[in-house]
Amino acid sequence: MGLMARLGIVAGYLAVFWALLPYALWRCGLEVDRALSWSAEPRAIGGVLLVPGLWFLAGGMRQLWVRGGGLPIGALPPPRFTRHGPYRLARHPIYLGFNLALLGAGLLLGSRGLAWVVAPLFLPLWIGYALIEERGLVRRFGSDYRRYQRQVGLLPRPGLYRLSQVVLQLSPFRPRVTGRARVPHRGPVVLVFNHASYLDPAYVSAVTRRPIHYLTTAQAYRQPGLGWVVRHYVNVPVRRYRQDPVACREMLRLLAEGEVIGLAVEGERAALGRYQGALRDVAAIVARLEVPVIPVGVSGAFDAGPRWADQVRPSSVRVAVGAELVFGGRAAEDVIDDAIRGLLVADPQPVRLPGLPLEKLARVLWCCPVCHDEAAWRAAELACAACGARYRATDDGWFDDLSGRRASLAELGESVRRAEPGAAVEIRATVARERSLFGPIEPLEPLGEGAVRFTPETISFGNLRIPIAAVRSVSTERADTLQVATRDGMWQFRPDRYSVFRLALLLERWRRLRA
Repeated sequence: MGLMARLGIVAGYLAVFWALLPYALWRCGLEVDRALSWSAEPRAIGGVLLVPGLWFLAGGMRQLWVRGGGLPIGALPPPRFTRHGPYRLARHPIYLGFNLALLGAGLLLGSRGLAWVVAPLFLPLWIGYALIEERGLVRRFGSDYRRYQRQVGLLPRPGLYRLSQVVLQLSPFRPRVTGRARVPHRGPVVLVFNHASYLDPAYVSAVTRRPIHYLTTAQAYRQPGLGWVVRHYVNVPVRRYRQDPVACREMLRLLAEGEVIGLAVEGERAALGRYQGALRDVAAIVARLEVPVIPVGVSGAFDAGPRWADQVRPSSVRVAVGAELVFGGRAAEDVIDDAIRGLLVADPQPVRLPGLPLEKLARVLWCCPVCHDEAAWRAAELACAACGARYRATDDGWFDDLSGRRASLAELGESVRRAEPGAAVEIRATVARERSLFGPIEPLEPLGEGAVRFTPETISFGNLRIPIAAVRSVSTERADTLQVATRDGMWQFRPDRYSVFRLALLLERWRRLRA
């Protein structure tokens, strides 16, 4: 399109939308006043509406010019998508601001026709036009704009993220925060933190008023209820069982726009309360981002909601923010690990057993920590009939044995994990698979329920055969789901009773033996 044609379009938009339309609406208001014999009654409250209306209007236009790279003209749309300034509060702040300014001007000038008839009637008109306009925005910006639609309303509304921050501050789950000033007030930043509880993102969110975009497991998007929450939060979905370039691109885009990324560097929640260390690949990516990386240590979250218990409860949680990391020539994971461990009150973290479902302890303590006898061990009673080992849970979250020796749940669990693995395991489980490793996150395809056999060579279920040598990733979701991924697919297993942590440990040992 030539320069003269562009100038003509701009001149036409200015004439229609910024001269003829305001004049026509103003005249309509006057005609309504005349027809209903309404006299002018100026109201100062109109200025209270006029000012924010002009802010939405001018702020929206400025963002389209500065960040969008264009003008608010439908025929010449800005080439870049922006969600800054008033676009954080409403998807179409220019239209909204115009409507608010119209209402405020009517009140300020004393035109009840303009304020109470024309302005309200204008609202559904611009909303209908905006919804039509959004079809083109979805075609141009794809999943980015669809995610934006879920997070921001046509009209301002309390965002789920902000609402959760307010609820957290008013609830018994509120954490104590130190070092909050170390998080920059603007510009891109990555927060790296340890992960032991469902509530960790909420705890970390208390360190800054800025919204934090958390990399969140794809499985959360497939859960009823939880899927709705994470889609309307400010999360970035990531398939943890394979390299996910879509999630990486989204993270880079957000950082380029000056946003905050929250990253649980362990990958999974620590089932035993001990910090597991940053994943090497994740740490290497973080170190190369060339943005400030701030460590955050969350203490007490394991007691608030241990993974094996599938529940959360109030607890004394402390969130400590560290100084910006300097990687230098050291391994990135060592730098991150030293910083996070230095912020924790205790590692491993204690857990108080009263109030928790003790029968679920077998998920992490499936045999006796001393003699490794499985049949004689009673996890709920913390006692073994074979060797006589017995533990008492203390009020401060530790475990005493008969000799008075003190241990953490992590130490007991690590002793259990050193037991010799069996040659094969057969369990009953519900099985599903991912339809495609690429594209949007969709519900898994059910494959049925039945006997699943795990051996050092293969995983077998009906006609399904997954060679151990082909397995690229073994991970757990929640406390009852195992995910196994190869180059070509991902399969999910939900056992009736068997510990998924034990299955994951067996598969990892067999993979190392095959290697």
